[in-house]
Amino acid sequence: MDALPLAWKEGGPPGDVPVVLIHGLTGTSGTWDRIAPFLGRHWIAPDMRGHGASPRHADYSLDLMAADTLAFLDARGLTTIDMVGHSMGGRVALLVARERPGLVRRLVLEDSFPAPHEPQIIEPTVVTGDEIDHDPAVVDVIRAGVRQVDPAWWARLGELTMPVLVVGGAYSELVPQEALAEFTAALPDGRRVVLDAGHRVHAEEPDGFVKEVAAFLNR
Repeated sequence: MDALPLAWKEGGPPGDVPVVLIHGLTGTSGTWDRIAPFLGRHWIAPDMRGHGASPRHADYSLDLMAADTLAFLDARGLTTIDMVGHSMGGRVALLVARERPGLVRRLVLEDSFPAPHEPQIIEPTVVTGDEIDHDPAVVDVIRAGVRQVDPAWWARLGELTMPVLVVGGAYSELVPQEALAEFTAALPDGRRVVLDAGHRVHAEEPDGFVKEVAAFLNR
């Protein structure tokens, strides 16, 4: 599959292991602007295909987004990273970690769909002001992808041997927290925290999110 070149933001002090931040459906790298500077790490936040400043395309899928991300990391010569993924971005991060063993040192999944459980409702479109910074065609395709029930996916969770922090929103309108608890228990080295927020935990409870994620990544 042909990977697309991704736009990105980055910042923070240089370090040996950067943290790569993957946004959710209809989001952009800008969703991390309030969070990234406080993680105390060099951070890189790409826009997924069809989002932000990255190219639009006729084809969208979680697998293609993971392939784009791997090509992006390879082009930068990165062989060890930490990853944080919100919602759709968590599913992309899981695919990246599974596809390239040893690449992801620590993984944070923020209110991300724990397949094979289907989300409770369709993910809402996130709009900032009057600006819609995504290809409308991407929405239905990715919604269908994250809602697919695949028992084989669940069976392969044992391949994710790195420490994984699962961050849930106590009032998430999208992801059942009991499913996230089951998902965390199935991981070889999973831990879970629930914050006082809805689905967009990092935006609704930024201080708590930074505290938990920074402690996990920097231990």
